[in-house]
Amino acid sequence: MSINQLLNKELFRTYARITSEVSAIKKSDMPFEDKKHVMKGLRQKYENKLNDYNKTASEFASTFLNRYELEDHIITARIGSPTPYGNQLKDYLWSGISLDKDKSFSFQYSWVFQKEGLEVTFCFGSGGSSSGSIEEGKKLEKENRMRAVEQQFLYTLSNSANYKIVEQMLNEENFVLTSEWLNSEGQGFSNINEYLDHIRIKTGAKTGITRYFKKDELLADKFNLEEKIYCFFDIFRPIWDQLHKSSETFNSLIETSSEEIAVSSEAKTDEDNVNPDVVNEELQKIRRYIRFKGFQFPDHLIENFYLSLKTKPFVILAGVSGTGKTKLVKLFAEALGATSVNRQFTLIPVRPDWSDPSDLLGYKDLSGAFRPGRLTEVLLEATKPSNRHKPYFICLDEMNLARVEHYFSDLLSVLETQEWRDGRIVTASLIWKESLTTDHDQQTFGNMYLPDNVYLVGTVNMDETTHPFSKKVLDRANTIEFNYINLAQYPDEALADDDELAMQVPNGFLRSDYLQLVDTYGEYRELVHRTTEKLVKINTILEEIHSHVGFRIRDAICFYLIYNERFQLLSEDAALDMQLLQKILPRVQGSGSSVKRALLQLMEVALDKSLPIQKMMDDPTEPSFKWNAGSSSESVKYPQSARKIAFMLRRLEEDGFTSYWLS
Repeated sequence: MSINQLLNKELFRTYARITSEVSAIKKSDMPFEDKKHVMKGLRQKYENKLNDYNKTASEFASTFLNRYELEDHIITARIGSPTPYGNQLKDYLWSGISLDKDKSFSFQYSWVFQKEGLEVTFCFGSGGSSSGSIEEGKKLEKENRMRAVEQQFLYTLSNSANYKIVEQMLNEENFVLTSEWLNSEGQGFSNINEYLDHIRIKTGAKTGITRYFKKDELLADKFNLEEKIYCFFDIFRPIWDQLHKSSETFNSLIETSSEEIAVSSEAKTDEDNVNPDVVNEELQKIRRYIRFKGFQFPDHLIENFYLSLKTKPFVILAGVSGTGKTKLVKLFAEALGATSVNRQFTLIPVRPDWSDPSDLLGYKDLSGAFRPGRLTEVLLEATKPSNRHKPYFICLDEMNLARVEHYFSDLLSVLETQEWRDGRIVTASLIWKESLTTDHDQQTFGNMYLPDNVYLVGTVNMDETTHPFSKKVLDRANTIEFNYINLAQYPDEALADDDELAMQVPNGFLRSDYLQLVDTYGEYRELVHRTTEKLVKINTILEEIHSHVGFRIRDAICFYLIYNERFQLLSEDAALDMQLLQKILPRVQGSGSSVKRALLQLMEVALDKSLPIQKMMDDPTEPSFKWNAGSSSESVKYPQSARKIAFMLRRLEEDGFTSYWLS
């Protein structure tokens, strides 16, 4: 059935009369119970006519779905909605389709008849319920689902192809970008950049793109609304499909995690928090996004970076200058929808004169007012209820230009205070309320902590301008090295100009699921035992040079391997190889025979075979290990670690001193 059948003067007169009569009832002096009785009579008066309108509109929505082979939900406006006066008649007719069944918390393509015209709109719901009250926990879950897709919609506008689609709708089809419904005197924007500037400040329901038709335009001869609705969707279809896929991904990630609902910590540590298939799919998208941007990184680096962030939200990227450390963080974040534009990615260049946490967190000026640092500004944004489902990335560039243990000490300490509370991971406070002077500062910054949706990544070079790391820092981070460079890599010309769309994902994709080994020991007992037995052997070697590890590193390595097994990203040997390289070897440095013996014993572990250690210790001319990018590693159990150990042994022989950090 065609929706054009609704276009007549009687439709608009009907809704004009309803508006007038409902307003008169509300303003009258009659007793409240009498108002309810009169409202009920008004409903009965128009019920049949409105039901006919709704039937016609919903039949067209069904036809629309069949035409495009969609499975989205049909929107049919109710005749009335609950109010103190009873089930009050609506003074508009709303119909269309939405991404999810609950249209009020979803993205919609809808057509809304009112007394003075029609809105055809691609927009988000009101975030309310037309069927009565909604339980708070469920409402929060629904809002977070919608906010995630909304952020994806805003992100689509940074994609050149989608930007052109929206420009076409604005310039050729007379749409406007909206932050409120136009019929509620909301603001419309004909310029995409102005809209983005506004919406970053005032994000929320009803964000979208709308075409408003006046009544006279609708009643003109030969006006075909049905063709208009089809035409608009044909133009917008690529964006709709991207949002539809984003919504499905978000739902599959959040269904079992219940991350944005206040539930017990037991529910939070369920291994099904993140669907393994979704993780693999998202990592493939990240790799594709990075490749489309003209960059390439070594095999399994993206998987390794993801597992490292999942294990603990603090990662160090080390290597020679110009190898793409900062670019990796930026592109990885962008691929997940976190950009500098939406303030989910922040680059903080570290200065050599930083000497205490105030350089990051902030300080009180002479008047007693608190001046927040860059890190605090990000934490303030990330802890807002509307942002808790979004990941925030902070890249500390050239992290060791200043002494990390000095300016980063507070962060290092609170990282170890993580605990589950009301379904979230929280830490001790970074800024105590009592230390602040003004009421505004206490309310805004008091008891600021490190939320579970903030991820810290430091990039470091090791040269004469930088400082070494203490074991306190190394214990708390995975250190990923970028020292082995293959210059014979070139951009793919076929993909270089492609602006592949990134996907917004909820924070559950990255957030740790385990804080203590007991959280997962029962399920992965055998893996924990296998890993711990190998670490005990390694720790015996490290004890001889006072570099042995404690329970913190044991647990972190186990978590890394557990996540790897859950998501099936690397082989178990490859995952442990990464952890030996990133958690064990950075602790080894020094000179003398004891360090050489330890390195040779570690090489035995890496090669999984015995070596003539005493002979190699006694004869300094004994050939060292040959290892380069072209060497075969098929017979080596832990090839990445073996290559690094070989390099460290060579530096020890040549310089009399060795360290993981020497390049």
